[in-house]
Amino acid sequence: MDLSSLAWLVNTVFSILELLIFARVMLSWFPVSPWNPVARWLRRIVDPILLPFRRVLPSFSGIDFSPLLALVTLYVLQQVVVTLLTAGTVSPGYAVLSLVRQVALGIVIFFCIVLFIRLLFSLFHADPWHPIVLMIRRFTDPLVRPFAAVVPRSAAVDGGAAVAFLIFLALYFVGRALFNAAGVY
Repeated sequence: MDLSSLAWLVNTVFSILELLIFARVMLSWFPVSPWNPVARWLRRIVDPILLPFRRVLPSFSGIDFSPLLALVTLYVLQQVVVTLLTAGTVSPGYAVLSLVRQVALGIVIFFCIVLFIRLLFSLFHADPWHPIVLMIRRFTDPLVRPFAAVVPRSAAVDGGAAVAFLIFLALYFVGRALFNAAGVY
């Protein structure tokens, strides 16, 4: 087996692991019986991978960020292994900066998503007492609070959430541009 075939195999294995982690996360959002054979099979494969990350990263407002950290770490590890196979060398500093980039931008993207969901809830006048609406509001309140006094909530849209969303979106693009300028992709 030549190195390009081995690099393809490594890419495939890492991609499958990333998809399984993503499927495990999505499965936790739906009312699937824990005794379902697919759910049990998925937990057997993915939970040992997530366990070390759960020890390092506690949940925040009931949300488990360990899959995000696991996905980012797997992605960086995949890049390092493939680079070693194809180029023969990799810079440790580059690997660390790549990990920092993935974690930082991933967190900002996550905040953008939950703020966008909050905006959608306000636009469509979702039931304010629904558990999911309460969870999203409770989670995003610290992000929205600084802007709520500046841009009040109107009948149509949550102004503070809109401003917070736009700021986090801008932060994502600025952060991405800075990392790209530093040569970290």
